[in-house]
Amino acid sequence: MSQSEVERKGLQILLEEPFRLFFPLGVFGGLCGVWPWVAYHLGWADSYSAYGHGLLQIQAFEMAFAVGFLMTVLPRFLETDGARPWELVVGWALCAAGMVALVVGAWRLGEGLFLCLALHLSLFGLRRLHSRGDDPPPFFAFLPAGLGSAIFGSCLILWPQVAFPRLGELLVEQGILLAFVLAVGSHLGPRLLYGHRGFPETTTPAAHRRLGLLGGVAVALLTSFVLESGWHAATGQVLRAAIVSAYLFGVLRVDRTPTNPWIHLHLLRGSLISLCLGLWLPPLFPQHALAALHLSFVGGFGLMTIIVATRVVTGHCDAERLWVGNHWPVSLPALLIALAVPVRLAADIAPLYYFQILAVAGSLWLAGLVLWGLYFVPLLRPSRVTPD
Repeated sequence: MSQSEVERKGLQILLEEPFRLFFPLGVFGGLCGVWPWVAYHLGWADSYSAYGHGLLQIQAFEMAFAVGFLMTVLPRFLETDGARPWELVVGWALCAAGMVALVVGAWRLGEGLFLCLALHLSLFGLRRLHSRGDDPPPFFAFLPAGLGSAIFGSCLILWPQVAFPRLGELLVEQGILLAFVLAVGSHLGPRLLYGHRGFPETTTPAAHRRLGLLGGVAVALLTSFVLESGWHAATGQVLRAAIVSAYLFGVLRVDRTPTNPWIHLHLLRGSLISLCLGLWLPPLFPQHALAALHLSFVGGFGLMTIIVATRVVTGHCDAERLWVGNHWPVSLPALLIALAVPVRLAADIAPLYYFQILAVAGSLWLAGLVLWGLYFVPLLRPSRVTPD
């Protein structure tokens, strides 16, 4: 095979599997989001920004993994063309530029770039929906809710509304990821935890009814943020916690023990349960709302993201053997991130050592993410492809 043929084949693989370019960006974003807490404790930084930390974790770390994943799976589920070169370049550039803007403290620029990225991803999905060879599965009903949260949330952060002062922040902090978890979890959860196989029905009347029903659930989820921001905070929080809990326990059945005794599967189940607990704590114990948010983010979204990304890489990059068993490249990074959860929660119990404990929790998180990046990012090169 000539050099030009190798390059064309490599480009084709990147267009079919954009996660290979976006996952490294996610690792970089996660490091930038947590490092300031460690640097502040060590005396290497004079100040820190809790606001910047939150934006980086959502719009850099989480969104890079989400965009890479969605640009890979949407064309497959809809049986249509993969990413076009310009779509891949524009998406990657918006994601990278938004990260840089947030790192240097240009919050409004970073938010504007994030809005453009959300619009770009939405148009990417709409183009595939128009040219689809198959109807979307029912759980796709949650994807518009997640993308809508990104678009309207960033707009409300850029142009706040007096009547709903925290709506933009809530949609970006929680709405995006909760909708994506309910969408992706509907498919991946039973497959990873309990070995379910096959794909959902998409063209039957029953599938269409379920799509409509889940669309109603997605609207109720978004309504919870409006209630919390503009009417009664506890009511919105309880509604949201009830929706997510009912879905995860009723549909995904996370109350059941995973089929295989692999550490990462038990941690994945634990991340879903942590997410539910983190949603219930604010209305029940509002004085611990910040700790609850970290329980949802570190023990829920963050841990879940690393495990799902691991599955994507092992499944697509000829490393399946790592997933089957308790191999350290899969289990150790996830364990370190999971250990950061109780350490972070301890900071609220021992306020005299608050920043010291945050530094330890941040160090555990960073260690897990660095280990994951050192091992799995090299596997993302286009030459590593799982044989069909």
